[in-house]
Amino acid sequence: MKLLFTYTGIFMRNYGVKSRFAQEFVGFSGSNKAFRNLFGDRDSNGEPYHRLYTAEQIRQARLKLLSSSPEIPHSLSIPPIINCRMSKGGTGKTTIAANISSALALFGHRVLMIDGDPQASLTSMFGINWVTEEIVHIGELMRRQYRREHVNLQSAMRQIYAGGMLDLIASDITLADADSWLMGATNREAVFKRLLDSQIEILTNYDVIVIDSAPGTTLLTNTLMFASKTILAVVWLDGQSLKAMEVLASNITELNRAFAGQGFELNVHIVANGYHPSYGPPKDALSTLMTKYPNELDDNIIPHSAGFMRQMDLFQEQKSGPLIEREPSSVGARAIIDLTKSLIKHYGIKLNGIPAIPITVKAL
Repeated sequence: MKLLFTYTGIFMRNYGVKSRFAQEFVGFSGSNKAFRNLFGDRDSNGEPYHRLYTAEQIRQARLKLLSSSPEIPHSLSIPPIINCRMSKGGTGKTTIAANISSALALFGHRVLMIDGDPQASLTSMFGINWVTEEIVHIGELMRRQYRREHVNLQSAMRQIYAGGMLDLIASDITLADADSWLMGATNREAVFKRLLDSQIEILTNYDVIVIDSAPGTTLLTNTLMFASKTILAVVWLDGQSLKAMEVLASNITELNRAFAGQGFELNVHIVANGYHPSYGPPKDALSTLMTKYPNELDDNIIPHSAGFMRQMDLFQEQKSGPLIEREPSSVGARAIIDLTKSLIKHYGIKLNGIPAIPITVKAL
């Protein structure tokens, strides 16, 4: 797969994937000509012609095959939330959050990312220099809503992919101050959920929300967890991360006990990250996860890949980007695509309100 993108302005990427990969994301089985006919483009001879396909065009093609329209209204509801969490840093949760967000957009889903980490790694991953940019982060939005001040959610969003296919509520280091005012907030665990509920008319336009939460356990991470139904725990395959998984499981159990009887039940889905078949410790760690969490562990294991280390450009943020953009033909990118397919099914992510698990469909 070759994925090309350019930068327009500071943030937005315009990019396209070539036909054979676009066909996988659409789920199309048929000739190249039949696939191009979905888009209606013609060359000078009147033949169907299309060179690159954007995430927005892939969405339109999938909707066409589903006999749906982007304009069909559906009931107001908060979309599924994929909250990427772990109780320690260095497990690759930002890498997973960024890459599955891009992959979800390539499958035609409208995605809202929320950087819930004061380290702002997700923000940097998508080329935003939070040191120089004016950022309105999720902590500030929650504070305004809690104090009954005006909240302009859309003004805080950065458009990453055109057509609203991938948007980001960015972060910066000042998000760390959120715990100070949350400490005195009434019913603080529900602050984020109340913000989402107040913005439902905007959020219902998205098919999924992806959160990159901070490591550790804080008031901020708890309030982000409280609005979620299933935490996506990213576990690096080493002993320290296995211990951190135990801490996270305990944190989830405590929240479930604290709010038992209030319709709240938080679950966990685990992604094993950093597998290397030649090294003993990752294999041992994976075996431990399979034994302790057999029903929570995703079947797709993310391999150890040097490509993930090249996602961040420390000197030019605008050159940073998730692996699926930078090295889309890599083994790591393939694993991300397969993981994304699994998550679409596990989280019940829909396309314009329609259940649309990635499948291969026959040509029309």
